[in-house]
Amino acid sequence: MPTSRPKFIKMTGTGRSFLVSILIATLVSACAKEQDAADLILINGNFFTANQSATNANAVAIRDGKFVFVGNNSDASSFADPATQTYDLAGATVIPGIVDSHTHPGLISRTTDELVLPAYASKAEVLDAVAEYAAANPEAEFIVGGYWQTSLFDERGPHKSELDAVVSDRPVILVDTSGHAQWVNSKMLETLGFDKDTPDPVPGLSFLYREPNGEPTGWVKEFAIRWQMRERGMRGIPNPETLKKVLDYMSSMGVVTLFDGGNSGAGEDIYEILAEMEANDELPLRYEGTYHIILPKQIPNAIDSLRSLQSRFGGKRLHINTIKIHYDGTHEVGTSGVIEPFIDTSDENRGGLIMDTPELTDFIMKLDKEDIDLHMHVVGDRAARSALDAVEVAREVLKRPLKIQVTLCHLELIADVDFSRFSELDVVANFTPQWHGGWIDGAQHTLGQERFDLMYRAQPLIDNGTTVTFSSDIVSTFEWNTERGNPYLGMQVGHTRIEPEFEDPERVRLPLSEQLSREDLLQGYTINGARQLNLDVDTGSIQVGKWADLVVLNKNLFEVKSNEIRYVKPTAVLMEGELVHGQLER
Repeated sequence: MPTSRPKFIKMTGTGRSFLVSILIATLVSACAKEQDAADLILINGNFFTANQSATNANAVAIRDGKFVFVGNNSDASSFADPATQTYDLAGATVIPGIVDSHTHPGLISRTTDELVLPAYASKAEVLDAVAEYAAANPEAEFIVGGYWQTSLFDERGPHKSELDAVVSDRPVILVDTSGHAQWVNSKMLETLGFDKDTPDPVPGLSFLYREPNGEPTGWVKEFAIRWQMRERGMRGIPNPETLKKVLDYMSSMGVVTLFDGGNSGAGEDIYEILAEMEANDELPLRYEGTYHIILPKQIPNAIDSLRSLQSRFGGKRLHINTIKIHYDGTHEVGTSGVIEPFIDTSDENRGGLIMDTPELTDFIMKLDKEDIDLHMHVVGDRAARSALDAVEVAREVLKRPLKIQVTLCHLELIADVDFSRFSELDVVANFTPQWHGGWIDGAQHTLGQERFDLMYRAQPLIDNGTTVTFSSDIVSTFEWNTERGNPYLGMQVGHTRIEPEFEDPERVRLPLSEQLSREDLLQGYTINGARQLNLDVDTGSIQVGKWADLVVLNKNLFEVKSNEIRYVKPTAVLMEGELVHGQLER
């Protein structure tokens, strides 16, 4: 190498990083011809390629943003000429660029100025925090915050009177840790126009818990009041700086592509910011957006709404071609669609679905005709079965496999007989492994211990060849500030089923058979995530012809102690051959 070359390439800010480019080589020779030479060669690395036909490698050559060679050190030298930059990785572990296949940067940007409650706060601590915030912010017209544990309350949930006792002169809403239930005071109900005569948007799913006389208690489930809050500007205006910080953080952790799990009605605001970021060369990763259905009234115009987002905001890195449906709710608040009733319920409650199976079948066929992918929030076993049934019937009616990709996310409960159907129907299964140690509390009180111990099972799907993907699914600044968006934390909890925040480091979440291998977790965070987003031809694995997306790590991900995986960090992140984070040293 010429002595005038820099000793290292260092990230100094968006738009100022160096560009390395590659061309697929058609001839390996002892001395590369000029047109065959790579711009960048990395040698002496421990590459996990996520390519099943060649899982490991020592070296890569890159040109024009793509891998032209993946293999051993000696053959890599064939792609060098005097202009090629070569870096010795000294045995560092390298993985493909990470795909976070379900998360919510937009929602995080909307919670920047909210009240953040102490982690694992008691009810008294929650009320004290609200009182203190109200006293310190007398000018605030309303108070929005979170996040409280549903296990603080019995099956009747929280009551407005307790919030009224600390703040009664302005609206208050506190979101629970699942993000799917709210505790509101009387002033909030009054302001939004909800009383005993107000109908629920989706009985059994998005509704207000009520007294026997129909009076709302202050416990609101799912999206029953979200639309009214948005109309009154009560759930946060997206903060562009926060959104940029979140995306830059994710990029620094090796995420090159993410899927937006929805923005609860604020999609236009979020995508306008993202489109401006892309126009200013500030979007650090590929961003797959969605149109988010949270209430039945959105369904008739959903396709037109998606097309509008596409035409107004779509770009090179910002793509919007998926509809996300919140199909059911959550176990913790008794709204997930379950086959057997929740325990201790006099009404045989089995949760709710936003539409029935025949309606979903018709909608899937419309999406297939329009070539629009479908991503579904599915938590309960009944919801999973209904979604699979709809896909199966749609395929039978069309007399062919679907053209579109259908993904079911969360999948906290799956009936044993339904595991095999995912691969048979080509349905992707998306999980959030940072939950698998039990970070979100409360489901044991609604499901009972037997079903609680059968939650979060991905291994049977992996075993039968289903495309299983992994994601962070963070929705608030609280989760972001506590690094719940760290993909290596997700890998650690998925591997150990131990929640690091618990005082007992040996508290393993059953079943033990679900302690996933590091290899399977990496597959889910890379090539399988790319398959979910229809990007696997171009990314997801370190493979000749694909974009040069890779992450150089500071530790060996396969040898580091299980309880230290979350401390693994990238030293360099390349996206399409461009260094977007860290540095490469010679």
